[in-house]
Formats: sequence, C-alpha cells, structure tokens
Amino acid sequence: MTKQQALNLLYEKIQVGNALGLASSIIHWDAATLGVPEKSLADRGAAIGWIGGESFRRFMALDTIEAIETLEAVKGELNNYESAMIYVFGKAYRKAKAIPQEEFEAFQALTAEAQAVWETARKKCDYDMMQPYYEKVFDYQRRLCDWYGYENHPYDALLDDYERGANVEMLDSFFSALREKIVPLLKDIIAKDNQPKEIKGLFDISKQRELMPWLTDFAGYDRTRGKVGEVEHPFCTTITLDDVRITTMYHEDNLMSALFSTIHECGHAIYQQNMNAELVKHGLADGSSMGVHESQSRLYENMICRSKAFTEILLPKLQEKFDYFKDWDVDSLYRSVNIARPSLIRIEADELTYSLHVMVRYELEKKLVTGEIKVSDLPKLWADKYEEILGIRPDTLANGVLQDVHWSAGYVGYFPSYAVGTAYGSQLMNTIKKSIDINAAIKNADISPITKWLKENVHSKGQTLSPDELLKQSTGESFNPKYYVDYLEEKFRNLYLK
Repeated sequence: MTKQQALNLLYEKIQVGNALGLASSIIHWDAATLGVPEKSLADRGAAIGWIGGESFRRFMALDTIEAIETLEAVKGELNNYESAMIYVFGKAYRKAKAIPQEEFEAFQALTAEAQAVWETARKKCDYDMMQPYYEKVFDYQRRLCDWYGYENHPYDALLDDYERGANVEMLDSFFSALREKIVPLLKDIIAKDNQPKEIKGLFDISKQRELMPWLTDFAGYDRTRGKVGEVEHPFCTTITLDDVRITTMYHEDNLMSALFSTIHECGHAIYQQNMNAELVKHGLADGSSMGVHESQSRLYENMICRSKAFTEILLPKLQEKFDYFKDWDVDSLYRSVNIARPSLIRIEADELTYSLHVMVRYELEKKLVTGEIKVSDLPKLWADKYEEILGIRPDTLANGVLQDVHWSAGYVGYFPSYAVGTAYGSQLMNTIKKSIDINAAIKNADISPITKWLKENVHSKGQTLSPDELLKQSTGESFNPKYYVDYLEEKFRNLYLK
C-alpha cells in the first residue's frame, strides 16, 4: 500500500464514519427533543446499534491497521493534520484490538442492563440491586487496564480514554491543591454564615424563553448553524460543524437553571462551531479531551456569566421580563448567582464546591480499580468522604452513591475530566486577561475578542494537540492548578469573607 493509497483509504473510512455518526446523532436528537412513539423505541435502538456496530466493524478492518502502519513508516513526510490523524487512529485501533471481542460484547450487554437497573435502584434507594453490576463493571475495568497496559498506575490506562495524557501523579497533585486550599476556604465560608439572598419565586416559562436568543447571541453561538431544543437533561450534539445543536430545560421555580445550562451548552457548541473545516476530513473535529471541552463550557458559564460584569448587563434584562427583580441591585444578583455552600448532588453543585464532588469520586474510583476498597463498602465510604470533604452526609442513597449513571454505564476514569477541565479554563482565562480587558468586553456585551482568542488558540485545533500541548502553546506552560485555586480563592473570599 502506498502512502497516498493509505491516506485515501482512511479518508474514505472517516467520511463513512461521519455519515453514520450524523444519522445516529439525528436519531438521538429526535428522540430527546421531540419525543417518539413508545412502540418505535425498539426499532430505533436496533438502528443505532447497527450504526455503531457497522462503524466499529469498518474501523477495525485489517486494511485500517495496514494503512496506519504504512503512514507511520513515513511519518516524516506527513503534515500536521495527517500526523495527528495517524496518532489518534493508531492509538484507538490498538486499544480496541487489545480487548478480546467476547469480553467487549459481554461488557456492552452488561452496561446496557446495568443502566436500566440503576434507574430503578436509584428510585428505590436500593444499593443491593446495583452492587453485583458495579462489581462486574470494576472487574472488567481492572482487566481493561491490563489489556491496555500502563507504566505506573493501572488507573492511568483508564484516565487516558477521556483525558489524553492524564495520570494519577498529575491528578493527585491537582486534588491535593484543592484539599489544601479550597476545603478550608469552604469551612471558613460556612462558619461566617454570610449567605446571600436566594432567587425564589415562579417565573413564567414563556418569558424565560424570550431571554434565550439574547443570551445565545451574547455568548456568540451561531443559531444559523444550530438549533436550541428543550429536554430533561441538557446536552450539546454535533451533527456537522455547521449543525451544532444545544438544549436546555426550563423550570418555573428555578429561573437560573435554564440560563446557566444554556450558556454552558453554548460553550460546548461554540468550541465545535469554531473548528477548522479541515479537521473533519482527518477525523479530528472534536475536543482535545473531555476536560478541554468542559473547560469551554465552564469558562462561559462561570468565568464569564457568573462574573459581576455580566450581572450588570443581565439585571436590566431580568427586570424587563420579571417584576420580581424590580428592587434588586447588581451586588445582590451577583451574590445570588454565586451561592457557595455544601450540597449532596454533583450536577447541582455551585462553582466553589463542584470540583470537591469530583474529588470524592476520584479518590474512591482510583481505589476501586486497584482493589484497595470493595464495592460492598461503597455506600459508607462515599458518605464518609462527603462528610470529610464537604462537611455533610448523604440522607439517602439516591443523594449519595447512586446519584451518578457513570459507573453503571462503564465510564470509569471519566469523572476527573469535569474538574481538570474547569481548571484548564482558569489557566486559559489567566492568559487571555493579559491581552484583553475581559470585564470591559462583558459589560459592552461583546465578548467576541475572548472568543476570537479561544478560536485561534483552542477551538481551531480540534484533536491535533493533547491537552498539555494545547496549554503549552496557548498559555506557555503545562497544566498548573495554581490558576484555578487562585481564581476560586480570590472570587469567593471577596464575596464571603471581606
């Protein structure tokens, strides 16, 4: 096989894979946003299963590795896109090939069943229902570490699936910094008992919807290349780079939920919309990692839209729509959207405590993989960790160890990406503020200079760079938790302790 034949073969496989992915994404969007007849679920599930299987079979064919090896042999002749493509594809192929087929198929069946059981177990607060599934999931993950291979810690092998290049050494250092600085800060805030006024009331959903075009335009989300839907659990999905869709959920008694979930999904969508079109041809049109993708959503949601500068332009908009805010001032609104207090549910956590929820999961997950702790002990260990780190103890299993779907779905190693992604965002913003007046841009309702910087330094790169390479190029240094810790300390000390 010649170099050009190998490239053409991979381009063709990518094109077919993109087409199959497009079909699967539209089926998923349709079901999530429009609702579908219950009797169609089996056929839809079968179609999605076939699409996924066909995509996998085509990728895992012997001619794929032949093409990869042909190009690896002449890597000095490849351009940056081609080199990145071969790295990403070669790594994915060899990882998939390392798993015995019968084990892979059995695990897919296990997690499909486990997720259905998890929904019932959570409603019933019945850990005994889930324990056998968790045991099988973590048994498989231990074998997966051996199949993948690792140098220092078995958990490293799983982390790399979600956060390219991440390892236990890096994460231990990161979470140690949070434990040293943020856990005591939270305790000081609790002791001060200086919580702001909460936003409580009923807010007409039709008026909430009227705010969304202004909000998405402010963020820079291109609605001519996307769509906003309504779902139970908000998400962003990329059909193509010119069709990146987001969703939100409106609650009559929780106005800020829709506002911040929308801006969060805008962050994900803007990342996708700003990617270089050449990335599509090379199969690289996605985030550098789960964490880098999360860095964008958290950057827009928290560092831009929970800033005091944003509340200055948000308050008049709220006052136009809701009489509730007629006597509010900017300081009160700013404090109210930055409540900091311990809570039990990760997805409802505030900006200060969110990564502490992730820390609980990281510390348990790491020890489950090595066998240092048992699945049977998880409910108590989970509750003990929450009491140690956040100062509260779960009142039910649904609010404790059964709250997340990740383990039943087999996503072991995923959780840390949520926290390090937020920290990546702080490091990026620390560099951005050296050349851009961030507060002035927000107050002028024109954050395009920020988005332009992100497009040039993050979005347009897709998967061509690892997270560490991306940070080095854009900020001048490797991942450094200091920027995140400093950001949280400055913001929340000023809010609560001064």
